[in-house]
Amino acid sequence: MSWIESLDEKLTQYTNTEFEYIETSDIKEAEKIDYGATGIYMEATVIYFEIKNIPFMLKENGRRKTALAYTMYREVLKTIADKSGAFVNCFAPNAFLVVYPGREDSSPEAVKGAMKIVYALSETYKKQFSTINGLEFSMGLCHGHIMGSKNPSDCGYENMTWFGTCIYKAIRISKECGRPFYIGIPSSLYHTLDEELKRTTRRILGIKKPVEIWNKISYQYENVKKHLYQTNHKIPIEDEA
Repeated sequence: MSWIESLDEKLTQYTNTEFEYIETSDIKEAEKIDYGATGIYMEATVIYFEIKNIPFMLKENGRRKTALAYTMYREVLKTIADKSGAFVNCFAPNAFLVVYPGREDSSPEAVKGAMKIVYALSETYKKQFSTINGLEFSMGLCHGHIMGSKNPSDCGYENMTWFGTCIYKAIRISKECGRPFYIGIPSSLYHTLDEELKRTTRRILGIKKPVEIWNKISYQYENVKKHLYQTNHKIPIEDEA
């Protein structure tokens, strides 16, 4: 059989087969994916983490240091995600997807995770990242249902391909964010947060007062005017056993 005939046979098989999936909230279920169950489906809050200026970084640092920066970002994201039951996927050469499985109660954990990521990158590990010129990043968050698929021969899940409207909304929101407002969330997610994640206490003229930590702005999504909330608030990371 020629390679053209082989490809034709595979495509015909796919078009005549229903795409099957496992509905779960546990990414480890991806290990069960085979040709009989070709994907997994879950509800989750996603963080789209974007490295903002790869072309500039390449000019300033070269390929090696740019690749090093990508690896360092991945380590920070993965370590923080692991602590709260989330997981990280390599989404693109300039982006990662951090997934917090669960219903709407996953959203506060994802927001806290994003704030910890900002703290880690700008405070805790500032010295390590200072050796690379031009580092800029942003995060867009959204909640919804996502479908993932992977090569059945791939034992891991870091390179899964994910689909879902919430992912593309998170991508669009991230485009509106950057220094100093690294994090952006849609109105629907903002209204699920409790007071702890909406306001903080700051000393103003010697008096402690509650202040809003989110900045509301307008943006266009699918030619419709919508609102999102940005913040530069950070949550310190703690050394846990």
